[in-house]
Amino acid sequence: MEGLPFHTPQDAPCAKTVTLALRVLETTDLHGHVRAYDYFTDQFRDGEGLAALASEIAKAREDVPNCLLFDNGDFMQGTPLTQLWGEASCTDRQVINPMIAAMNAVGYDAGTLGNHEFDFGLEQLNQSVQAADFPIVSANLELSVGARCAHRALVLPPWVMLEREMHDSDGARHKLRIAVIGFLPQQPASFVQSEGADGFRFGDSVACARAQMGSILAAKPDLVIALAHTGVAPLPHVAAHCYTPENTAVDIAAIDGIDVVLAGHDHQCLPDPKAPITKGVDPIRATLNGKPALNAGAFGDHLGVLDLTLEKSADGPWRIARHQAELRKPRSVESPAVIAASEHAHRSTLAHIRQEIGTLASPLHSYFALLGADPCMSLFARAQMRYGMRVLAGLPEAKLPLLCATSSFKAGGRRGPENYISIAPGPLRINHIDDLYLFNNTLTAIEISGAELRKWLEYSARSFHQISPGSQDHWLRDHTYPIYNFDVIFGVTYEFDISRPALYDGEGNKRHAGPGRVNALCYQGQPVADTQKFVLLTSSYRAAQCARLGVIARPIPLPGPSVKIRDLLMNEARGPKPLRIAAQRVWRFAVMADTSVMCRTAPDAIIHLATLSQTGLEATPLGLDTEGFLQLRIAL
Repeated sequence: MEGLPFHTPQDAPCAKTVTLALRVLETTDLHGHVRAYDYFTDQFRDGEGLAALASEIAKAREDVPNCLLFDNGDFMQGTPLTQLWGEASCTDRQVINPMIAAMNAVGYDAGTLGNHEFDFGLEQLNQSVQAADFPIVSANLELSVGARCAHRALVLPPWVMLEREMHDSDGARHKLRIAVIGFLPQQPASFVQSEGADGFRFGDSVACARAQMGSILAAKPDLVIALAHTGVAPLPHVAAHCYTPENTAVDIAAIDGIDVVLAGHDHQCLPDPKAPITKGVDPIRATLNGKPALNAGAFGDHLGVLDLTLEKSADGPWRIARHQAELRKPRSVESPAVIAASEHAHRSTLAHIRQEIGTLASPLHSYFALLGADPCMSLFARAQMRYGMRVLAGLPEAKLPLLCATSSFKAGGRRGPENYISIAPGPLRINHIDDLYLFNNTLTAIEISGAELRKWLEYSARSFHQISPGSQDHWLRDHTYPIYNFDVIFGVTYEFDISRPALYDGEGNKRHAGPGRVNALCYQGQPVADTQKFVLLTSSYRAAQCARLGVIARPIPLPGPSVKIRDLLMNEARGPKPLRIAAQRVWRFAVMADTSVMCRTAPDAIIHLATLSQTGLEATPLGLDTEGFLQLRIAL
């Protein structure tokens, strides 16, 4: 009857359920941010870096009896601090990698590699992995026989079993066995920006996960955690010409036996209460295919905190009864242990970046990178075209028209209104060049047809929302398309008709059969024919994506050793005269009468609006929004 107590019969005693709370912490995509210091602008930057994050890690550990800390890859490359170490010769690189030293000071339980760990070559990576005080796992890193012999520390286990003594809710001790497996995003080796990229590749992460699960489960773990350096966002159906998608965390979570997925690589956040629920992804509950998950952003701007409640009956296995996930911002106070571990490297880096290499006669900024007025990309193109003309001389391809594809790396986005290039006229220092081009991309040449060139530009046109003629104040930029994928191609002129829908999605799939957005594509004032041939200079990163996006291109081997694009910019800065760069007008929007759009930029852009007016765009500043961006109304 309702209201009467329930009594268990004497012949069927109720087995007690044991409850244990386990906290799992994640850092991911630290990208060399050891300290809360911006070496590109040579000033303190609050709210990011492992030193500040370490204080939050210590607090998260203190609050619970059972805690594990993992890193999800891409920890080495990204700042002059680690770049300087990576570029040193073996004899000069006697001290431990500064990021590894910092991670050792924090005390990780395990980690995995990201694709950018390979940017400096296998020798440097081998030295870094060897110095780590925590196990590093990778199930889909495949090494050649030669690489395995030369770099033995990189012969990594696909997974490890951590045995930890933990306490349940009553204080009783239990020995838990936690299997930890790691994955890299599947990519061709040419995607990796390393001069020594031979000898390794990244296999299919999902296939490798399935292949390893038999041996993992045979070892009888109580919990299986996947360190998946791969993105969360589910992608649309991938065209037949594409490689396996980079973002496979959802597929990894679907594999039987995996209990928790820690994702990364795409620099996104999970949980994210503002993101929509999509197939396999619940950003509010922080689940991927129903499994608890985290994705802790990038650069040490968040600590991922996943609280698991584990339960087991007397003779049963542990199971996850419930979970709660959150992302915590780092504290302003930096860890003394991390500061001490990185002090020598920090001082050496400051001395390096403060070296003057030239003089800047005109301002360099990226405030209008998506509006057709970007002096930084003009500088990139000038440096690459000068070098390209010189090394192509004497080759048969020298007879073909020479073009250059460039993109901006810092133009707002999730990192806020300070995430722009802004270099004032005056002394030009090494940190300014690092700020302009922070990757190890090398210069690559390909032969491309007019039809493929148009397709390449259609992918850039994906950066904008479709705008109806006559509409007012719709947002211009589609933030789901990263700014670094917006290529400007110098040597031709063209316009984007954004009244039309984007022709392709981000993975190379054609979205509709109608005309694309690229109009008036001309070389030296004449329309580009589909069969016309060009030499296109681009980065090694972008050239590696051609096949993935279905762009047919023929690689052109350049004579001599490979050259980093950053070094070409350094040569421009060291010229005999002060460096003066004007934003070259390469493209424009198709005119739409009585139509305006909204865009956001840095507050200081207001003093450079005259630069924008030279492109034919009329901009009206509307003040700052709640995030500190300057809002502009643009008349199309």
